Amino acid sequence: MLSEVERLILRRRWILRQLRYFEERYMMDSREFYERWCRGEIPEPLDPHVHGDFIVWYGLVEELCRLERELTRVFRK
Repeated sequence: MLSEVERLILRRRWILRQLRYFEERYMMDSREFYERWCRGEIPEPLDPHVHGDFIVWYGLVEELCRLERELTRVFRK
């Protein structure tokens, strides 16, 4: 069980570092980005690099949520 928790925590730390990069680059909190992107308030960027960043950023937020649910499940055992 410990190795599973360690793996999840290391993965979470990595994701948080990646999210910090996008937050600093686009001057927006990840939660705000995610909510606005899901509501369609952020238009699809024409620049393919920015569009790619947004897709990755969205996926990282989704993965962080999944990991946090998994950590909660592991600690409840």
